[in-house]
Amino acid sequence: MRGTKKLLMFLGCCLLLCASVFAADTTIASMKTDCLLDASGECQVTQNVTVEFAGGETEMNFPLGTGATGGSVVGFETEKYEENGITILKLTNAAGFTGSRTFTITYHLSGLVTKQEDGTQLLTLPLLCPKWAYAISSYDFTVTLPTAVETDPSYVSGYYGDVIEDYMSVSDKDNVLGGTIKESLRDHESLTMMLNVGEGYFTASRSRWTGSGLAVALVLIFALLALVYWAMTLRSSSLRAASRALPPDAAFPGDLPWLLAGGKPDFNMLVCYWASLGYLSIYVNDKGHVVLRRRVEMGNERRRLDVKLFSLLFGAEDVTDGASLRYKKTAEKAQSVITRYWRRRIYSKASGNPLVMRGLCVLATAIAALITMGALLPVMPLRGLVLFVSFVAGGFLSVLIQRGPAAWVLGRVASLVLAVLSFLALFITARVGGGLVTMALCLLLSLFTGWQTMRGGQRSELGSQVVSQCLGFRRFLSRMTGHYCLMMLHRDPQYFYKTLPYAEAMNLGAPFARKFGEVEMEPCEWYGEAKDLPNTAPGFYDRFCDTLELLNMSIKK
Repeated sequence: MRGTKKLLMFLGCCLLLCASVFAADTTIASMKTDCLLDASGECQVTQNVTVEFAGGETEMNFPLGTGATGGSVVGFETEKYEENGITILKLTNAAGFTGSRTFTITYHLSGLVTKQEDGTQLLTLPLLCPKWAYAISSYDFTVTLPTAVETDPSYVSGYYGDVIEDYMSVSDKDNVLGGTIKESLRDHESLTMMLNVGEGYFTASRSRWTGSGLAVALVLIFALLALVYWAMTLRSSSLRAASRALPPDAAFPGDLPWLLAGGKPDFNMLVCYWASLGYLSIYVNDKGHVVLRRRVEMGNERRRLDVKLFSLLFGAEDVTDGASLRYKKTAEKAQSVITRYWRRRIYSKASGNPLVMRGLCVLATAIAALITMGALLPVMPLRGLVLFVSFVAGGFLSVLIQRGPAAWVLGRVASLVLAVLSFLALFITARVGGGLVTMALCLLLSLFTGWQTMRGGQRSELGSQVVSQCLGFRRFLSRMTGHYCLMMLHRDPQYFYKTLPYAEAMNLGAPFARKFGEVEMEPCEWYGEAKDLPNTAPGFYDRFCDTLELLNMSIKK
């Protein structure tokens, strides 16, 4: 009997505990609304809400109000939707909400000012949205106006009407209005402040570049124009880059960066190519100076531009210094001459200008950045200046993203990292601030633009053939096996040295050298140093790269 009584008492306690749990309701322990209005009548709202959860809830809805934009819950990802014209943020937690949690909500309100018949202006500011489904134990608010006003505000509640002022303690200090409601508020309560100000107190409302209206329309228009321009004037036939073991028929190592991805022609590799043909030799003396020595004259067997550049490099002398002003000027001349040479040969006469498509893409991305920052920035001094800076920054980041495909092809790590960081910066900012769909469209357009224009405009049949050969040889060098390398060395002991300028121009020099392993090779016929050179491909390549750094410093200084 005694055991039965204890069991019954235990079950009774459990029932009482369960009843108390199920009887408890989720409530808002405190809510504070801070409103900051600017001179145009736009309002930045920040709400701090502390919720006491009864347990079991997996969703929490945060109603913002009619016409609210740029809403977010700080530190959380939410889903935004509208119900009867009211914007609501839904926060989901599969594990359920328990205990006391504090949330910070931010959003913008506009269209709050109306002009009265007597010329004055009426500010109607919703402080509390009626969609809150929980009772509120404590409520405070502040409203910061651009300047102080002489009139007093009036307040209207959903349940209490204008009698709500009897339950409020209000404060008025300069341009800051505040209030505290002394009574607990029931669920679905609302509170609106109305303030009559003088004529011209608020200026005409300015565009905030939100995710709707003219801003989005401009993004779509510029994006569409870019795609139409590409389809009509820049689109080229697909490249057939079949792997080929021979270098391109008409392109030399110095030309490859430009032909592959619009990079600057590599004058150093052009000089090394001339050396591999026997026109000059490269020697690094005991003082570390790179000395170029002419071995034979270059005649009509070479391209006219090569002959002119070779003559400019040496002039009347047979020796020139790699760190000389002559070398620097010849390199600068080569970059412009080679670019001009190929532009005349590989593009169709009907080709458009790639800069037009890139410019349209930049404009679209800049406006998308303006949309995002307009929704993210609070009402603040110099807001217009900050938005202008964000517009410029968005366009600049688009340019960096467009360079990403070329950086990938040419192996330029720094440019590729900048492109990735720019992509992430714009994407994350849009994800937090708003306008994600519009920004995603612009980011994809930037990548597409960079990919389609990195080799210039619409190619002719000759242009497609030359670029295909370059890509095919690049594919071959990247896939060739060590066994093939040994076979080619057996046929031509100078094969590595002759092919190295092509591989280095395509940023494949290091992996190309590693494919030869530690096999001993003959000395290079066109390159030498005062110090003994390693007789393996990787060792030779390391010393060769040191020389290239010296030559690059000469060009850039």
